[in-house]
Amino acid sequence: MCALDFNFDNQRNNSIYSGMNYTAKYRLGVTSAVAAIFAALIFVAGISTSAIGADLISQALCDIRVLYLFDEPESVDWPTLYYLNEESGCRIDLVTVVASTGFRQVTNEIPDRGIFLHQYFLDTKNRLLVDSMLALQFAERRPDVVIFSRNKFEDEPLRSVAKAIQDLPADPASAFNIRKIYRPFSPDSPSAAVPGPVTINRREMFNRYRDRIQLEVPQLYPWFRIDQLEDVQLMRYETVLGTVALTGPDPDFLSGVESIRLIPVFDSIFVDGALKNSFVNRARNFLSFFNLSKNSVGTVRVDNLVAGYKELITLEDQSRAEGLLSGINDFQPYLTRLVERARKAVFQEIGMNWDGEIILRDSPHGPKLKFRASLSVNGPKPIEMSYIRFHPYWDTAAIVLDDESRKITSHQSFVREYPVEIDRDYLEARMPESLTFSAEIVYGSMPLTVTSAVPIWEAPDLSISFEPDFFFVEPKARVEVDRVVSAMNWKAVISKPLYYHGEATLNLETPRGVFAGAYRQTWQLEKGRATETIRIPFSVSNLFELGIHSQSISLSVDGRVVAADTGKIRIASCQLGDTVSVGLMPDTTGLLEDILRMAGANYWPLTDRTLQTGDLDAYNVIVIGAGALRDYPSFRQIKGRLENYLHYGGSLVIMGQPRNWPEGVLPVSFVPTQETVSGRQLLNRISGARVLNKPYTISESNLLGWLGVSHKLSGAVVSPAEKVYVTPSGATLLSVTRLGEGQIIFCGLPLVEMISDLNIEAIHLLANILNY
Repeated sequence: MCALDFNFDNQRNNSIYSGMNYTAKYRLGVTSAVAAIFAALIFVAGISTSAIGADLISQALCDIRVLYLFDEPESVDWPTLYYLNEESGCRIDLVTVVASTGFRQVTNEIPDRGIFLHQYFLDTKNRLLVDSMLALQFAERRPDVVIFSRNKFEDEPLRSVAKAIQDLPADPASAFNIRKIYRPFSPDSPSAAVPGPVTINRREMFNRYRDRIQLEVPQLYPWFRIDQLEDVQLMRYETVLGTVALTGPDPDFLSGVESIRLIPVFDSIFVDGALKNSFVNRARNFLSFFNLSKNSVGTVRVDNLVAGYKELITLEDQSRAEGLLSGINDFQPYLTRLVERARKAVFQEIGMNWDGEIILRDSPHGPKLKFRASLSVNGPKPIEMSYIRFHPYWDTAAIVLDDESRKITSHQSFVREYPVEIDRDYLEARMPESLTFSAEIVYGSMPLTVTSAVPIWEAPDLSISFEPDFFFVEPKARVEVDRVVSAMNWKAVISKPLYYHGEATLNLETPRGVFAGAYRQTWQLEKGRATETIRIPFSVSNLFELGIHSQSISLSVDGRVVAADTGKIRIASCQLGDTVSVGLMPDTTGLLEDILRMAGANYWPLTDRTLQTGDLDAYNVIVIGAGALRDYPSFRQIKGRLENYLHYGGSLVIMGQPRNWPEGVLPVSFVPTQETVSGRQLLNRISGARVLNKPYTISESNLLGWLGVSHKLSGAVVSPAEKVYVTPSGATLLSVTRLGEGQIIFCGLPLVEMISDLNIEAIHLLANILNY
């Protein structure tokens, strides 16, 4: 099976300084011929054309943004989101929040589909951090529609974020504000808050977009399987907030929301008159030509697109000079994105591939720069290249590299390199301006300008993080004050774009009593590698005090700090018996494996094949991390093997699980539930339970106090079981079920999260469970 790349890669910006090789590429569009071949391949392979997604023209004619706030990946309403993405061309931003002591954002996307996943790591109890998160998410503009995955987020961290979004006041200096907020319909909702539910036939949507969901969602969640969405039914959403005037119930999410807001923005800013008419007329021309192109083919389709794009770029130039529009914070970024989407559609239809490559290399006479221009044509008409220019930041006059007009016919290419003489001082300057090259390309009678640029110095897109960002060490007997008594190592990961390369410097700061060993402080980051893993040995002496302490690591490029992270460390005992061997089914975060490593456990990650044919008796304990069954389809078929394992003395430890746990896979009844409770609401039915007293005596107040006022817990209904901790509703949070000479231990307390916060009682409880 072949893979065809239809990505529209934005221009790559990077640092330029002496001693580095740099390549910046600007690929524009895809060819109509290749697109036709791709469509034919899809047809032959029997794949539904719904897997292709909304076309670029439709995306250019829709500027609606939908934000979807969710807590668990399993709760995402994919059929509804794909309906909005494909039928209307909406951009979808999925947002989730993970409780953390720091602040970090990770964004992933499904390329060229307008679907983005934003994961935020922060402490939502700090309102300033929540405000910072929303400011970052809405930096370009606010969404038009917000959809909550649950009727009510009863626990942190989503509760604070949902409330902050609902309470977000309208910004009078912005053209875009939240217009509607929806949540799943609840019959118990006050009638005043429910003008009328929106009903979605998710079964129909699932069947319609099944191919796209199956092919694309694993790019965001690799563990995703399409059979997890088989049980899809009707879904109703109610309105939480609506600023759109409607005469009746909402027929759908976008009722009253314009598909493109260009003309309404002009109507709201300008008073009637010649100025307003000039802006509105150009916007109407752009929309008319693009709409006409959707209903035409061949050269007529392309000519309409080109004419519409010409109107749009003229409108963009006109807007920059208008003072009234400059006072609207989010209008210019909005218009820039609109132009980018329109350009992608035009370049695809005219069949133009432009590749502007900037190359900087060392030589005996200093760094030398050259520009490599490449233009290929596969569209219905020839394309003319008029000139290529260099725009130095230190001069107002452009330098013409090539002014010879060339006409490139269909299925032909033009490639040429141009050496550029630049003084070394300009190349090594630390300035925000860019080395910019432009080429004028004429299609028909319309000139199109494409650019390739690279900054002289720009903070590279690098990040560094401790993996994990916490560490606990065993207490040691006291010796001489400055004597080293323990040696361990931290792991840090540098993340970078594949195209970046250069030299970076590490700097580590440790708390008193912690001493870093020898490690590489200077790293040559290579092109083609996305990550670099750093092992930093460290030792602990008696100067290290009790309590939680912080350590920090920073990454510098050319003497400037470009990334940093902070971790925490403490002394905590987690002694495991020498005979304890653990078979691990890792949780989805991977932190459970890090915790076992810190505890010095003898553990082996299990494979799906091991569950089917391996020797389970090799492990005293088998631990099932939260959500682990996503990667173990064979677990549903080993009930008999588990019964034998437990009968002969094995211990099965189950952490809190999502509600899609398969039925009948254990030799006991096990049904996961979710409940929001506080630590004070939990009941201890067996105060002298062994799991709370050997080898460590657990302080219940310190253990449950971590849960605070309320916390979402993954309990379960387990039968039979000796229930230690239960919720007010009777759900189990800690229990032991004895089977033969072995036992099943269930722990619905968020142990991994608690240990990540270095809660010492949670660390002790884990040791008790593994030593049971």
